[in-house]
Amino acid sequence: LVIAFCLGLCSPARGEAPVLKAGVLDFPPYYIVKNENDVRGSLAEVIRKVLDRAGYTYVLNGYPPKRLYKNIADGTVQVWLGVGGVPDYEGKVLYSDIKVEEIEVRLYTLDGKPLLRKMEDLKGKTVILQRGYGYGGLVSFLEDPRNKITPDYTDGHELAFKKLLKGRAEYLMDYRQPADAVISKERLSGVKSIPMKTLGVHFIVSKKAPDAENLLKKIDAAYLALKKEGAFK
Repeated sequence: LVIAFCLGLCSPARGEAPVLKAGVLDFPPYYIVKNENDVRGSLAEVIRKVLDRAGYTYVLNGYPPKRLYKNIADGTVQVWLGVGGVPDYEGKVLYSDIKVEEIEVRLYTLDGKPLLRKMEDLKGKTVILQRGYGYGGLVSFLEDPRNKITPDYTDGHELAFKKLLKGRAEYLMDYRQPADAVISKERLSGVKSIPMKTLGVHFIVSKKAPDAENLLKKIDAAYLALKKEGAFK
C-alpha cells in the first residue's frame, strides 16, 4: 500500500497535458541561444508570452538549424516561430496565416565587387552560406548542380563574414538582422549588400504534433489577444 501510494504521488495525473516542446535556432537579435536551455531574444519572448497565454506547459530549447528542422519534421519539436521554404520540413508542417515579423535575405560583397541583383547572376560563383539555412527556399537554387554555384558552408554569422573579408568567396548570403549585428559589433567597413527576398515569420506547428490544427488555432488566438492588448508592437 505504501509503495502504491508513493507511485501515485510520483506519477503524472491521468489526463495531464503533455509538455509542449518549442524550438528555435541562434538568430540574433531575435533568438540568442547561449546553450540549449538558455534562449533569449525578442521572438523567444513572443513564443513564451503566446504559449503562456494559450495555457500550455512547455519547454523552449535552442538547436543548430539542421537539428531544429529535423525535429520539427518528425514532431520531436512541435512549435517554432520561423519562415517557410525550408526543404527539411516543407510539407510536414502547418503555417499560421498571421505574420509576426518580416526578415530580409541579402547578398553581401565587398567594395570593388559588383552587386548582383538576380539569383541567375550567381551562376558559376562561390557563395558563402550558413549551414542548414533555407533562405526562404533560395537554397534550392544555390545547391542545384545545374547552376554551377559552389556553396562555401559555414557555422555562424561572424565566421561567414571573416571568410568574405579573407576572399574565400566573392559573395555571402545571409539574413539582414544577424548580419547587421555582426557588421556593427565588428565595425566592418567596405561591405555592401542588396536584398534578394523578404520573408514573413509565422508560427509553425509540426503536423505530427498531437491535435496540430487545434494547437495552431489556440496559438493564433493567443497571439491576436495579446496584440490587441498592446503586448506586441
